[in-house]
Amino acid sequence: MVKNELKIGTVLSMLTIIMSSLIQIIYTPLYMRYLGPADYGINSLVQSIMGYISILNLGLGNTMLRYTVRYRTEGKLEEEKSLNGMFLLIFSILMTLAIVIGSYIYINIETFFGERFTTIELQKTKMVFIILSLNVILSFPLTIFSTNIASKEKFIYQRGLKLLTMILNPIVGALLMINGFGLISVTLSTLFFAITSYFFDIAYAIKLGMRIRFSRFDTHILKEIFTYSFFIFLNVLIDQIYWGTDRVIIGKYIGVTGVAVYSVGAIFNTLYTGFASAIAGVLFPRINRLIVEGRHTEIDELFLKVGRLQYILLGLISSGFVLFGKDFITLWVGKEYVEAYRIALWIMIPLTVPLIQSIGVSIMQAKNMHQFRSVVYLIIAFLNLGMSIFLVKKYGAIGCAIATGISFILGQIIIMNIYYKVVVGLDIIRFWKNIFKMSIPIGITMLFGIVLNTYLNNVDYLNFIIKTGIYTILYSILIWIMALNDYEKSQIPILKLLDKIKK
Repeated sequence: MVKNELKIGTVLSMLTIIMSSLIQIIYTPLYMRYLGPADYGINSLVQSIMGYISILNLGLGNTMLRYTVRYRTEGKLEEEKSLNGMFLLIFSILMTLAIVIGSYIYINIETFFGERFTTIELQKTKMVFIILSLNVILSFPLTIFSTNIASKEKFIYQRGLKLLTMILNPIVGALLMINGFGLISVTLSTLFFAITSYFFDIAYAIKLGMRIRFSRFDTHILKEIFTYSFFIFLNVLIDQIYWGTDRVIIGKYIGVTGVAVYSVGAIFNTLYTGFASAIAGVLFPRINRLIVEGRHTEIDELFLKVGRLQYILLGLISSGFVLFGKDFITLWVGKEYVEAYRIALWIMIPLTVPLIQSIGVSIMQAKNMHQFRSVVYLIIAFLNLGMSIFLVKKYGAIGCAIATGISFILGQIIIMNIYYKVVVGLDIIRFWKNIFKMSIPIGITMLFGIVLNTYLNNVDYLNFIIKTGIYTILYSILIWIMALNDYEKSQIPILKLLDKIKK
């Protein structure tokens, strides 16, 4: 039964990634058309602010999952009930803190954004802030129910509900927009689906036997819990500084239209990261098994193997976006958002390196060397923050993207590759030799792509489909001939399917 849960849950996760990408591509131009760039910018800005309030959960959701599974495995059912009560109390305290901080932010929205926002934009920002704040605040105590369900490995329910909500929410939002309802109504529909999901989680958790007891708390374990959560919280904080602060800075110094343009560019990097994670996620269980079994000689080989596999796909996406991204944005949301192309490039190209080396994070965690990475990322996150404020005043929205790109190059490429080589002991020289060799056919394909752009220079759907289709075919042929080894060729899904049919 657990195996079926895992298999079906994995399929649902893959569908969620695919649907998330499709929804963003389809939903964004609808949002722009019916609500306008100002409302799109307001929504993106408030979502970023919500990210800061959300980090108050301190990474305790994952921590609760860890200890719940431990107690259940050890048969400590009464202790598990007390653990649920203790976490509910902790999350309730954090919820109260979130209300206080949210109230302070709400009171100061006009002070912070008043210079660049119109009166109507400020009013809408406040309303959206109230609605989304309610969603975040409710999520604190109700996290314990979804976490309890996850601890029982009910993947079909959780991932199925997530997929269903992900599909229905934008459909309802689109219907509201098309029928003349505004930003507030669309935001309220998001809150409705969130509350509905919370209700189902509570009911299902209770059905599975979840119980809560507010007594016999193990105070000794509190220190262990917060110690374990610290680096999780630190990573969440760093991510928020990286990906959430830019919109706030742009909102303050440029306005909601600048936020809208930047958010369009940021969408591509969200999708880009999602594709990379999907590849790595398939092989992570094997990494953990090698680490547990102490087969460290194979870890370096796996670091290279996964990096090459990721680069095959990311090389196609990034090189294709360099050549045809501007056309896509023009056809997708309009030529007035063409600056989003440069914004996406400044983040996408440097981001490629940490993505193809993402397995290194698991290796560091297994060797208990991940603290250095957290400290480095925290430092460059604040460096990114300082540079963003300086550059946005000088260059506009793209200044934030430039700051993020430079931070990636300094921290996640230069410093971390030195650390991988000197301290972690990975063969980084060999890794980059492989990546360089794989880049040769990509470079040749890009030269042909430039020729395609020269002769098919009209920006229309037909030319775009022809260019990207030819480019993808040529990329696949050259990568196959000049870059792939036997193992990588064996991983091509269509060939694996044909091999099974032959058998």
